[in-house]
Amino acid sequence: MELLLSAKSISKTFQGRKVLDSIDIEINKSEIIAITGASGSGKTTLLNILSTLDNPDRISESSLEIDGQDVFSLDNISLSILRNRKIGFVFQFHELIPELNVMENICLPGWIKNDRNVTNNANSLIDYFGLDKLKDKKPNILSGGEKQRVAIARAMINKPKIIFADEPTGNLDSKNSKILFDIFFKLRDDYGCSIVIVTHDPENANKCDKKLQIVDGKIKN
Repeated sequence: MELLLSAKSISKTFQGRKVLDSIDIEINKSEIIAITGASGSGKTTLLNILSTLDNPDRISESSLEIDGQDVFSLDNISLSILRNRKIGFVFQFHELIPELNVMENICLPGWIKNDRNVTNNANSLIDYFGLDKLKDKKPNILSGGEKQRVAIARAMINKPKIIFADEPTGNLDSKNSKILFDIFFKLRDDYGCSIVIVTHDPENANKCDKKLQIVDGKIKN
């Protein structure tokens, strides 16, 4: 399999406690990874570092490569370009812009990229996710499952290499949680993207290609 992301010696300390302790991770293309662990174990911290939203304690002693790019050597502009073009984000609370309708929320990363095809791409994703009847609606009238489908469509608008999802089913019932994980697997099969998911749900985690459990700051084998 072809390597997409490689992280080495990732450590992070909060208030004197080492949350992550020299973690190494490799993620292949078209692979779905679950990150699990107890509350406060560092799951979201690890996700934030892998997704370029945070840095480890000492960049000089760690490394992170995404699609062949040395992340820690990039300046802020180059890092923003990497995020916009190769990374998609899905959050527990979906983080949709309340003033924008569904169509506009999905288009937003494409507008930032100045993508001339963003409207066509958004319409394709709206069809793909079954959101056609909702595309002119504001987020406040959507159900939790609908909001997360919009958030995933937004994450896909720039055709990322990898999606990072932080507790995407945290506010969903079991039925919608299963639907959401089915969507992730369909995205992997149809688009070839990798997906990294922080989850407390052992049943969904066990469906993934690989499960990484954080215990005492390390990945438990």
